[in-house]
Amino acid sequence: MNGSLKVALISTGLGRELRGVETWMADLAQRLPDSLTVRIWSGGQFVSPRADRAAQRIWGMSRNHPWIRSRSWNQRYSWEQHTALPAVLMRLMLQRPDVAYLADPALAWNLKRFRAWHRTPIIYLNGMRLSPRWCAGFDGVHVLAPAYLDEAAAMLPGHSLDQFFSIPHFTDVERFRPPDAEERRRARMAFGIPENAFVVLSIGPVGTASGKRLDHVAAELASASPRALLVSAGADEEGWEPVRQRVLAALGSRAMLLGRVPRERMHELHRTADVFALGTLGEPFSIAVAEALATGVPVVHHDDPVTNWVASEGGVPVAMDQKGAAAAALRRLEAEPGWRMQLGTAGRGLAAERYSSGRVCADLEREFRRIAEKGRGK
Repeated sequence: MNGSLKVALISTGLGRELRGVETWMADLAQRLPDSLTVRIWSGGQFVSPRADRAAQRIWGMSRNHPWIRSRSWNQRYSWEQHTALPAVLMRLMLQRPDVAYLADPALAWNLKRFRAWHRTPIIYLNGMRLSPRWCAGFDGVHVLAPAYLDEAAAMLPGHSLDQFFSIPHFTDVERFRPPDAEERRRARMAFGIPENAFVVLSIGPVGTASGKRLDHVAAELASASPRALLVSAGADEEGWEPVRQRVLAALGSRAMLLGRVPRERMHELHRTADVFALGTLGEPFSIAVAEALATGVPVVHHDDPVTNWVASEGGVPVAMDQKGAAAAALRRLEAEPGWRMQLGTAGRGLAAERYSSGRVCADLEREFRRIAEKGRGK
């Protein structure tokens, strides 16, 4: 299929949240090639950085609305998606994009159910590690690492897996790059971080809903080094209070909980780090890890097939479910700056090659066109 392909990027949290999915959709809206006609449908007020790709609001109740704030995060997110469904269906029927791309599972599932009404191929970004069986009925399933394709093949023997494709998230490898000594000094000064501290950075919501396990990272760091400083960036989520209490109990003044850091300052924050640590036991794909790699910062992470691939030679896999495993790695990284530099250089090279926006977006355009063409035959 030749010519400009009309792609609808749909996100009920865009303009309301700044989690991994919303960050990805915002960046994608800006970076997809000009050969695509991109339409952005956001649940909140999203200001697109490109005048030719202005966002259109889709009505739905925010997961943060006071009426449902007492509910669990999963319940609130589900409510947000279901209340947005009528508006999205109507817009699909009126605007007729060639493909619709989204990562909101309940909304995607219902758009698949009503495909006879709107006739738009639905591409679901499986950013929540949902079962391949659950994903199998979509026109396209975007997974973020090769391990997910292996999982689908094992779980769906004898089935065609033509709708599954593996493409990672991208990162801005020009903005996220290794700093020189002066850039690093200025970055630490800007965030109030001592110049001589050994800084372990962790990025993600503080709480229990997302499973980031910041308290585990804090406990490991406390036993690893008496001078190390844990710097955390991320908004509070469900279960935040006990997690914060455990972090402060482990590290006291050696824990800096910055809360939500503006997106435009994240590259500066990464420049403050000696090491990036992620306590998650099953991360679907961490954009923050890719950004750390691009900045030349080694990553300590759980020994998981997906994150092992994401970090590859720039990472140090450990058993994050075992006491002392991460502490040993952090202790060695502090003691051996040459090893840190070796890992950082390898990670930077990996990020520049695998996670560059040009390569990732070209691969996505190819898959969008393939699935749109296949959808026209149905």
